Amino acid sequence: MEYRGDVGIWGQEMIRGKKCTATSRPLLLVTFFYSLNLAKTKFLSEFSVKCCCFFSQTRPNISRNNSSMNLLNRLVGLGSPRAVETMNSTAAQEPDDDTPAPGQQFAQFGAGCFWGVELAFQRASGVTKTEVGYSQGSLHNPSYEDVCSGTTHHSEVVRVHYDPNECSYKTLLDVFWTRHDPTTMNRQGNDVGTQYRSGIYYYTPEQEKEARESLEQQQKKLNRKIVTEILPAKKFYRAEEYHQQYLEKGGRFGFKQSASKGCSNPIRCYG
Repeated sequence: MEYRGDVGIWGQEMIRGKKCTATSRPLLLVTFFYSLNLAKTKFLSEFSVKCCCFFSQTRPNISRNNSSMNLLNRLVGLGSPRAVETMNSTAAQEPDDDTPAPGQQFAQFGAGCFWGVELAFQRASGVTKTEVGYSQGSLHNPSYEDVCSGTTHHSEVVRVHYDPNECSYKTLLDVFWTRHDPTTMNRQGNDVGTQYRSGIYYYTPEQEKEARESLEQQQKKLNRKIVTEILPAKKFYRAEEYHQQYLEKGGRFGFKQSASKGCSNPIRCYG
């Protein structure tokens, strides 16, 4: 029988009719399942992202698919060299040192899938630009796949550029609270994972003060405890270009949604 290269060492031994010894069986077992997970991960990355989203109104949770792989990596000492080298990168933990345009200020929020959150801020008067990206994690220059693995602790965030003479920080906070459920830990609707956590990431002491006061006011309106984290804004990694203004450009199904100022049309989170 011809070996096709997808079943690992243990599978090769079985195909060739050889017996696994008592001492070799544990290693062969781990290697066999490791090989299966490699094949599964490759399949999911190419197929699930494209097709699973179509059948459910949520993005696929890649972190669930990789959980068994992460366990095997810890057991046998395997893993991505890039992740090993940069997981504890201090660069990712540094403050966001980008500079807004003259007369502009930054604000940064995490409120679940950044596609719909960005569109909500795009519609706010006084907001001049929005960017989606990753922040608050431990990996330098992460990709979307890195963040979805559930191992980098990044949050999907929207960095808002706004004119404080036309848009107050309080207005942005109102958009933030209205857009999501701040009482669900690491989850918004069907999207589950640490990257979907609720967070306000401030750039100035004034923003921090307003954020904490706003949280206290919101808590009085709700029966469940708010789990929103309020932390200094850290290094912002701009997401891949296809994520930027995703819903305005048409989303998954090509249904363009208005980003006009003051628009109150319902936001279809996935296009």
